[in-house]
Amino acid sequence: DQNIADIDFIVQWRIKNAADYLFNIREPEITIKVAAESAMREIVGQSTLEEAITKNRAGVEAKTRDLLQRILDSYGAGIAVAELKMQKADPPKEVIDAFNDVQRARQDQERSVNEAVAFRNDIVPRAKGEAEKLIAEATAYKERVIKDAQGEAERFLSVYNAYLTNKDV
Repeated sequence: DQNIADIDFIVQWRIKNAADYLFNIREPEITIKVAAESAMREIVGQSTLEEAITKNRAGVEAKTRDLLQRILDSYGAGIAVAELKMQKADPPKEVIDAFNDVQRARQDQERSVNEAVAFRNDIVPRAKGEAEKLIAEATAYKERVIKDAQGEAERFLSVYNAYLTNKDV
């Protein structure tokens, strides 16, 4: 992503084929160093700065180790890369303060999202409970009003029927 990163890393390797190691490459340690730096540049160049130095550090290490092994195999170097670990990975000194501000802002954002989710997890069940309570109260009120109306209607009908049977009352 056109960003520059200051990365220190180590490569642990072993000789897997002594003849290839001795006869196919000159100055094996320099060859490994140059190939490792090249592989790291390529993999970091394919990643964003943030991925390379924070989010996907292990992935960058694994991809770089694999690429380095392929490079060394293409040289017939007789070397097996055992491990590649980033020791330090920082943005350039000129932008480190801004990068740290961005990291803090992302942490603040993540914290805010977590707080919002916690609030939602608290308020939504309470709101649902309150809604169910209101619905239950409304249903009970409806039933009571209907029963009262039916009772009044039955009382009226009984008075009316009594009136019809005895109009003198």
